Amino acid sequence: MEFKAMLTDAMRYSVSKWYNILILGLILFLTDHIIDFNVPSMIGGMGDVLIVIIIIILSFLEIGYGFRIVEETVQGSSKPPNFHHPLSLIGHGVRESVILLIYFIFPLILIVIGISEFETMFNLDFSPMLDYALFIAIMLFVCFNILFQGAVLNMAHHEGSLRSGFNMIMVFRKIRQVGLKNMLMISFITVAVIYILQQAIFDTLHGLPFVGTTVGDVLSTVLIAPFLILFTTRLLGLIDVTD
Repeated sequence: MEFKAMLTDAMRYSVSKWYNILILGLILFLTDHIIDFNVPSMIGGMGDVLIVIIIIILSFLEIGYGFRIVEETVQGSSKPPNFHHPLSLIGHGVRESVILLIYFIFPLILIVIGISEFETMFNLDFSPMLDYALFIAIMLFVCFNILFQGAVLNMAHHEGSLRSGFNMIMVFRKIRQVGLKNMLMISFITVAVIYILQQAIFDTLHGLPFVGTTVGDVLSTVLIAPFLILFTTRLLGLIDVTD
């Protein structure tokens, strides 16, 4: 499938079941607003602990649904999955979160700490390089995101097995199989969606005088954000589908 056809497919797929967008949007809305409501008091009692548990469960449910989209896509499905078997979704969300931490977040943290320590140890000044910080950050994001995507695709072929996500031989084989070019395209589209398109839409909604910040937040969280999740996860799965 050509990349243009993949983009068209992902677009149609994302709006084919509007109620899935609403359910996913409701999960995102609850997660976001429970966090906003509870941040000043975290964690002061059993009620706060319960709220934190609810936030974690909702977050895993959201992540697990994204994984199910990838999993069913590589299996040939053309319709978004329903939210059946929520415990399975939460389990998928937990495993993908572990993969995300190991492949993505921890390496970035270690690099930042390493650069800081290197600068202190040798009494260097990296401040003139701050102009290139965004470019470096995007390059690091793309590199780690390709590894993460390879792990997720490999897990999608092995029923979400965590072991398959850490099988580096199979992960690199999967990256080679789907093509580094496709991986790069997905990564750059993800960067554009998350950091450019999404923010531009949110800012525009907030700036409209007849919409307002509250209504803009609801629209962006309940409609736009879930659409983007469906679009990017479908696109990731499509690059691993053979004609």
